[in-house]
Amino acid sequence: MFPVIHLFSLQISTYFLVISLACIVCTLWFLKRCEKRNLIRVTAIDMTLVCLIGGFVGARLLHVFWEEPEFYRQHPLAILQIWNGGFVFLGGVVGSWLACTVFCVLNSEAFWFWADVAIPCISLGYAIGRVACFLNGCCYGRFCELPWAVTMHGGMRHPTQLYATIWELGVCLLLLKIEPKVRMAGTLFSVWLVLHALGRVMMEYFRDDPRGPMLYGISIGTWMSLALGLAGFLSLIMRPGHRRLV
Repeated sequence: MFPVIHLFSLQISTYFLVISLACIVCTLWFLKRCEKRNLIRVTAIDMTLVCLIGGFVGARLLHVFWEEPEFYRQHPLAILQIWNGGFVFLGGVVGSWLACTVFCVLNSEAFWFWADVAIPCISLGYAIGRVACFLNGCCYGRFCELPWAVTMHGGMRHPTQLYATIWELGVCLLLLKIEPKVRMAGTLFSVWLVLHALGRVMMEYFRDDPRGPMLYGISIGTWMSLALGLAGFLSLIMRPGHRRLV
């Protein structure tokens, strides 16, 4: 684990450094993809900001109200201390989805089209983000004696963060491979929902870190993954498709 980088007298959070780099890389890639499709740059930038803000708020709120509600009830100002960590990616997915949907409705934009443009970038961002989790030591796995086990939190454990990174990189590459063959807007996003949910459920199985109360013995992350995966599957088989605009 390398939670902090010491640079002279400064202490830099490895987690936030990697997350910041992920946001920059994926934003630049998204804008490049928009430019390739001759999309309006201002709209693309606005969409990026809406997605980032919605994702940030959603990720924080799920942590606060599900994973550590009692702590934040006693220390409400700690909700604003975001530099101490405390974000849940699936909450970010829901927050971004809602925020971008509202943005598209208000600006008469096609949500499913924009979702397809953005989703490879989001997939890459998630993969990089799990590297941040690995360096920070959060989201750790169960004890194990496998050859690739890592020393973390008092013993040899599954590197669940790297499992997620490897899986998501594969998902990202698959999305890019099938993208030229996709003709119906929303298909790429729906495929990602299914594949990401599958990878997340597998990751949740191996995790051993505190994740808030369980529902029927199953983590909220697993429940949300199953819901998103089902939504993606139903979208693929039931939602009327619309031909791409560009």
